[in-house]
Amino acid sequence: MRGLLSIFSIRGLIAVAALVLMVLAVDAGSVVLTRMSSHDDVQQAGYQAAAVAKQGPATRRTAVDALSAAERDAEPHDITVSSKGFTIYPDGRVKLTGTKTAPTLLMKHVAAFDHLIHVRTTLTVAPLPFD
Repeated sequence: MRGLLSIFSIRGLIAVAALVLMVLAVDAGSVVLTRMSSHDDVQQAGYQAAAVAKQGPATRRTAVDALSAAERDAEPHDITVSSKGFTIYPDGRVKLTGTKTAPTLLMKHVAAFDHLIHVRTTLTVAPLPFD
């Protein structure tokens, strides 16, 4: 035990622990900011999809076009719009799910944090009343 303490000083261990805690705090802030912004970004992608959906009947072709519009709008924000669960309604509303991965330093390397850093947002969006 004495040999181990000579390799790692108590101050060094405390400094490493403090550094890990600071990195985790920064990562937690990144996750919180991603959760806050993803709703608006998915909603904007939903507006694009709803604009396409309200122009035509609720057919498979319209759904594919609306999904493509949502994916194009979400791509610059690093959001992946899932085709699973993507629904268009006859009145032009669209239900979609977007997933975004929070940019983290440490959490992305620890599998236990996967459910925290992958932010999934599901919304039902009505078309805007104006063009």
